[in-house]
Amino acid sequence: MVTRTNHPRARTVALVGRSGVGKTSLLEALMVAAGARERPGRVEDGTTLCGTDPEERRHHASLSIGTAVLRVGDDRLTLLDTPGLADFGGEVDRALDVADVVLFVVAAQGVPADTAAWWRRCRDAGVPAVVFVNALDAERADYESVLGELEALVGPTLAPLEIPLGVGSDAEGFVDLLRDEAFGFGPEGETPGTMPASLVDLEARARASLLEAIVVGDDEMTERYLDNQELAWDELEEVMGRLMSEGRIVPVTVGSALRGFGVRRLLTLLDEIAESRPISMVQAGEVVALARDPDAESVVRAFKVIVDPYVGRIVVAEVVSGRLAGDDTLTCTRTGHEERVHGLHQLVGTTMVPLDQAIAGDVVALTKLNDVQIGDVLVRGRRDLRPLAPAPATPALSMAVVGDDDDKLATALHRLAEEDPSLGLRHDRVARSLVVDAMGELHLQVIQERLRRRFNVAVSWAPPPVAHFETIRAATESEGRVKKQTGGHGQFAVVNILVEPIEPTAPWEFVDAVVGGAVPRQYIGAVRHGIERAMEHGGPSGHPVVGLRVTLRDGKSHSVDSSEAAFETAGSVALRAALEKAGTVLLERVMATEVRVPDWSLGDVLTDLASRRARVVGTRAADEGETVVSALVPEASLVRYGLDLRQSTGGQGRYEARVDHFAEAPVAVGRSSTNVG
Repeated sequence: MVTRTNHPRARTVALVGRSGVGKTSLLEALMVAAGARERPGRVEDGTTLCGTDPEERRHHASLSIGTAVLRVGDDRLTLLDTPGLADFGGEVDRALDVADVVLFVVAAQGVPADTAAWWRRCRDAGVPAVVFVNALDAERADYESVLGELEALVGPTLAPLEIPLGVGSDAEGFVDLLRDEAFGFGPEGETPGTMPASLVDLEARARASLLEAIVVGDDEMTERYLDNQELAWDELEEVMGRLMSEGRIVPVTVGSALRGFGVRRLLTLLDEIAESRPISMVQAGEVVALARDPDAESVVRAFKVIVDPYVGRIVVAEVVSGRLAGDDTLTCTRTGHEERVHGLHQLVGTTMVPLDQAIAGDVVALTKLNDVQIGDVLVRGRRDLRPLAPAPATPALSMAVVGDDDDKLATALHRLAEEDPSLGLRHDRVARSLVVDAMGELHLQVIQERLRRRFNVAVSWAPPPVAHFETIRAATESEGRVKKQTGGHGQFAVVNILVEPIEPTAPWEFVDAVVGGAVPRQYIGAVRHGIERAMEHGGPSGHPVVGLRVTLRDGKSHSVDSSEAAFETAGSVALRAALEKAGTVLLERVMATEVRVPDWSLGDVLTDLASRRARVVGTRAADEGETVVSALVPEASLVRYGLDLRQSTGGQGRYEARVDHFAEAPVAVGRSSTNVG
């Protein structure tokens, strides 16, 4: 069996679950159980440690990772309270990236369909999990029903550790299957109770099932169990912790965060069975697993940035390995710059608590690291160590930014994007404006509110025009002529070009076929630049031009009046003439799209795709009751698709799309699009 170290340990627990299940209240209850707070704060009163941002209070929901630290004996546990709204799922992914264990919270009233999306995030991150069934004392609580729903969601690894003694107003306590004891809910926490006679047989069967699931993880314990020898609950917890870290068991506990029922037992359990999880990184091009060893070389990774109006920029980071002191100097592996640690703190809600030294597994708050970004790795010396590349998030919708002061607005948005990597910013050449890629409508609303409150910037959103393009209908020749005489040096240039259509997704081609110096060599580049500028400006319909091969065949120049500007203009004139002469075809991008959905929603998803002018290429079965649909979908039809898919699949659907090819756009689509000329 594994023997635990007696040295102090530091681990991180991420509280994950859909909105409304009581994660923030559970964090408060855990802090009280550990003696870190005298009484729990209330979400309704805005007195909790986390969720105190003005926007979080306004929307009555966590919108970013909240941090708190408690002690259990000599051990430190950092609690990460995560949002439960789909628009802010990126925060959950960042918390899971640094967590040693997930405390997955569900409500005793039921497990809605969108809970599966949150469980999938935990499963895909590979983080060991403990399930807490909250609000056991609430109306309509139904533990047996919830347990059945959890078994369907989690699978055979689910391992209930407790049987509740009543639910709703009859909730009196629980039976601890490991200890084979009953506990009552009291004002001071759990107190020894009496096992009801009606539960003796059920408890015996449930305990036997749990013990069989645990002892398979240890040969010696298996032999003792088969010999009917007594197994101590502490050694059972030890083996169960190892099985949990290997993903072979998902323990289930019960209680009530608001009343503190079962929370002390949960805290003890977390401290006993939560082990430090190795962190994968890239070293010299190879993926390596770094153990949370306090005696190893120091490695620190940033996972959150806070721009505080009083303190300034705060970088929240995990100590992956080694130790960290308040005057250390580390090197950022991305920039190569040395970064001095100016004081060391732990973040408890919004309070910076000074810390003498941090060890592997601790989460720390660092100030004055202005060049450190989310994901950056800080090391001692010159070590080639980088984080794994995060999976790109597919935005649910994109909106053009409308504001009065473009420079101030862009600066403010980039400041917000420092804190929130799921906020995408880009300059769109079709919209001719800054475009925000967001994870949902609430995400956009919160961005708008924060811009107003923190930067005094008023902003509104407008749907960006869908990108359409033009290409020439057929090959044609044309001439571009520039001839101006205004006294002194004039402007003279003549170019003759052949324009041919090619595959629109391919880069445009420029062929220099001039012989005899009809166009001097120093002006060839100017002709090319003029053609390229005309393509970007747009064809006869005002859309960017793609899919051309332009051959410069001939031209004329003047020894005095020719110039780069003249030949650039001539190239532009020649291309526009060719497009007018041959006519253009309006094109739209068609996206190769993969949509992953639960099986029960497949029919609705296929019907919806058909309404979007999609061509379904095929379907294939995926893991755990999901189907992947491959389809070719016009880009215009994917506007807001992320939101619609989320709604039709109970939050479980997701998709990825990339440009596959161009196709001729329907006339109605072309008429409704916005020109760029």
